[in-house]
Amino acid sequence: MKHALVIAVVAATALQGTFASAQEAQTRWAPIEQSMTALLNEGWRINSHTNAQEAGQINSFSFVLSKESKVVICMIDGPQPNKAISRCRALN
Repeated sequence: MKHALVIAVVAATALQGTFASAQEAQTRWAPIEQSMTALLNEGWRINSHTNAQEAGQINSFSFVLSKESKVVICMIDGPQPNKAISRCRALN
């Protein structure tokens, strides 16, 4: 699953404490308790989204949301009608 790989890379980089190049820097990746639905109801807007599915894997969706100067990424894996669970992270 792509999201698991991204999370693993971010975690490994954060634990390492050093960066391989000047283009790498620590990035905030803070879990937030609100669902994507709650964020949208509060006026957050979807700026972009992706859908990834590899052979034999579940659908994975990522959404970048923003409100004023704040940015959040929300991920949903294997959604079913009325049964989607989002995991959202604050980036700033």
